[in-house]
Amino acid sequence: MQTKTVAAQMRSLARLSLPIILGNFAYALLGVTDNIMAGMAGKSDLGGVSIGGAFFFPSIVFLQGIISALHPLISRHRGSNNYQKIPYTHFNAVLGCLSFSIIIMAILFLTITFFLDIQKDARMDYVAKGYILAVIFSMPFMGLFASLRAFCEAMGATKVTLYFGLLALVYNIPLNYIFIFGKLGMPKLGGIGCGVGTLLAVILSTISLIIYIKYNKYLYSHSFFVNKNKLVLKDLFYFIKLGTPLGISASVECSCFTVIALLLTPLGAVVVAGHTIALSIASFLYTIPLSVGIAVSILVGFAIGEKNLENLKLNIKAAYSILFFTTAIPLIIIGFGRNYLPYLYNNDAQVVALASTLLIISFINQPFENLQTIQAFILRGFKDTKSVFYITFISFYIIALPIGYLLCYNYIRSPFTEAMGFWIGLFLGLFIASLLYRIRVLYHWKAIKLELNLKKQAIDEKV
Repeated sequence: MQTKTVAAQMRSLARLSLPIILGNFAYALLGVTDNIMAGMAGKSDLGGVSIGGAFFFPSIVFLQGIISALHPLISRHRGSNNYQKIPYTHFNAVLGCLSFSIIIMAILFLTITFFLDIQKDARMDYVAKGYILAVIFSMPFMGLFASLRAFCEAMGATKVTLYFGLLALVYNIPLNYIFIFGKLGMPKLGGIGCGVGTLLAVILSTISLIIYIKYNKYLYSHSFFVNKNKLVLKDLFYFIKLGTPLGISASVECSCFTVIALLLTPLGAVVVAGHTIALSIASFLYTIPLSVGIAVSILVGFAIGEKNLENLKLNIKAAYSILFFTTAIPLIIIGFGRNYLPYLYNNDAQVVALASTLLIISFINQPFENLQTIQAFILRGFKDTKSVFYITFISFYIIALPIGYLLCYNYIRSPFTEAMGFWIGLFLGLFIASLLYRIRVLYHWKAIKLELNLKKQAIDEKV
């Protein structure tokens, strides 16, 4: 992966990230189609799926956050030409993900049993609990799938994300239709049918990916399937220690939206639905910087593994330079589509008007959302996972959520009340995160530059 210019490395980054972007678009469409199809069953069903998803999606994001630690680990092995270490590293990642998926199952079950209670809308409460109950059983498959997908990406086979993202859509849409509207002799479950469709789609996707890896000689020969090393708990705990801050930081950010959805429930189904639609569109567009970030962490980890300071510098510069493109696309889509995209979810005039207004704030948020995401993945490449957690927690729970609540319920006098208040809070959180991540990236660059230069100097002196 020798490069000589930032432009050349930007092209390498684009080639690596484009399949991930398209694949993540497909995965994001799973949530979009759930909301659209639930909306066809009614506002309360849409609200119920939204509340249920607000608990389920942080769980998925937590697993994806943990497994994102695998990208730099494997890319460092590849950079240092230690391919023989990859199967065992992958083995620990799979065990780590499966362990956490069991814990998540228990937490979700306790949530619907003791904590979730939407008294304002009985139908919304029923759908939310039914949706969560259905998707609980998908968690072990979700953990295994996430670990297999991340392994393929780290090995440079990023097209796998595209292939299986599209396949998941092929599974999910007809299954949703069957169980929401009671087709082919199945019961008519309404919004709960989205949960059943998701469960079956995840199981089928996981089985399909296992078969794909089994018949791909390059991937199979480096996967955990061929690992011959016995488990050493110290190594498993190392991966968990590295990945847990990433999982928590990812779920902290996502759970912030869960808390917002719950805090908005007293304001009624229209506010919840409008917020849900705007958030769904913004989350769909977030897949662009997220996907590029994954590719950035792989390239940064590879350069560190091969101890190539020049390539590392080019990778980081390319990551910042590509921000123009990752920001321009969402801005164009929101700018031209904010008055039309909400109609894909719901035809209620009040819901559409609110969603359209919230998308204006999302438009303003995009540059900072993109900047903080790319920088967070640069830190992943440095294996600095604790900073990602601390900055995420400060930005969302110390800044965004409290300020959003005060604005929402008019404790701070402003024009930004109800859902708009929370979105203004999110803007402030993203802005602070961008600044803090920049400081941390500069710190690591200076530290590794000093380290590699000292090693080079020591070698030169011996010669």
